[in-house]
Amino acid sequence: MIESCLIDLKNKIYGYFQKKFEKIYNNSLILQKIDDIIFLFIGITLFASTFMPSESIGAFAIAVVLLTFVKLFVKPNAKVAMTSWDAAIAVYFIICFISTINSTLVPQSIHGFLKTVIYIFYYFCAVNYFQTNQNKIKYIFLLVGSLCCVEGVIAIYQNFAGVEQISTWQDSRYVNPEDTIARAYGTLKPYNPNLLGGYLVAGMSYVAGIVAMFLVNKNWKRLIFAIAALLVCSLAVFVTGSRGAYLGLGAIFAVMILLVTFIINIDFSQAEKLKSIWHKVVASIIGLFVLVLIAVPKITKRILSIFILRGDSSTSFRMNVYHSSWQMFCDNWLLGIGAGNQTFREIYGLYMLTGFDALSTYSVPLEIAVESGIFGLIAFFAFLGLFLFDSYKFLKSVNNTNSLADKIVVCCAILTIAGVMTHGLFDTIYFRPQVQFLFWTMIAMASSVLVKKEIKDTCEE
Repeated sequence: MIESCLIDLKNKIYGYFQKKFEKIYNNSLILQKIDDIIFLFIGITLFASTFMPSESIGAFAIAVVLLTFVKLFVKPNAKVAMTSWDAAIAVYFIICFISTINSTLVPQSIHGFLKTVIYIFYYFCAVNYFQTNQNKIKYIFLLVGSLCCVEGVIAIYQNFAGVEQISTWQDSRYVNPEDTIARAYGTLKPYNPNLLGGYLVAGMSYVAGIVAMFLVNKNWKRLIFAIAALLVCSLAVFVTGSRGAYLGLGAIFAVMILLVTFIINIDFSQAEKLKSIWHKVVASIIGLFVLVLIAVPKITKRILSIFILRGDSSTSFRMNVYHSSWQMFCDNWLLGIGAGNQTFREIYGLYMLTGFDALSTYSVPLEIAVESGIFGLIAFFAFLGLFLFDSYKFLKSVNNTNSLADKIVVCCAILTIAGVMTHGLFDTIYFRPQVQFLFWTMIAMASSVLVKKEIKDTCEE
């Protein structure tokens, strides 16, 4: 953790007000249960993401932020802490603010920046909550895993029922009509197959975490249902027809294989039978993917369309947007154009090729660079890099303070980053609240585990 005068000052201020409000806190049942209320609103935020519009989802997240501020001022011994990756995301937040106030379209940019405020503040508040309530992490996994499973079932039903297509981004010039995918979109609003694909990719690590937890606890009956849920969600990603989500799903399973192999070699280096079983599981996973590709030509042709490049209208459209967006970045590389798709659309009109209008760059790194400049991009990837580096050190260590349950949470956060960022290379669904809140909640839970480890190490020294 980072020790700074600013953090110490904030905690002293909180401590001062906590003493002032001590009597009120002791006589108020609501204030004494404030952690439970915060947990409730975190759950509502994640639940609402499956069927409510963005504004309503954001309102519940704001409630989490406001309740956390109340908690810090009234609950005895409530404190804040900051890690190196927290500092990096704070720097990213400051750079976004500077880009916003220096934008040529300040009103539109402020509107977009307010969304960033909600996401970042929600993350810090979720970290603060889970640092002292790690026993609730498993319930978040179960909630999100269940929601993803339900969305997966709905998506598979929509695919077989042949729902009305709301997305025209499937070039049928080189595919027979019977080989086109009826792209499922679930219940997420606005209805969009790519959004559902991004949501399932972001939620896949929660489902994988449930599988790992039941496996470690040797709860075989529930493990069967968890594995079934993982298969359902994986199949649901395919029926969305989102090629970026396909790549994200592939990244999740590839990184999952690497992580499990790494942990087995670190924590179970002498367990030869376990290694043998794991090799068979890996072969089964690869075989299952190959079987799907062979048995379902619709999916195979959809995947192969990625490599046609200019031959596919959707890919060609994105390539044109990338070209125009890169020119925008080159002209605004220092501070960016400001936050939000309203700002982007206004300025993009000066760069776009005729007939290729867009609401975003269709690439998360490029979007961040365009909105907040080169330093915003560096700060954001410094956040990811520092988090992944500390996660690697945590997973590499072998001692009694690192339980498998904690390692599962950290591994799931790595899977989330791998899946969401791989998908984000070719789509900006990441900026939707449904995906953002899954992403930040997972990072917050893993951060709380890593902070606990640092606190224990400090106490032992």
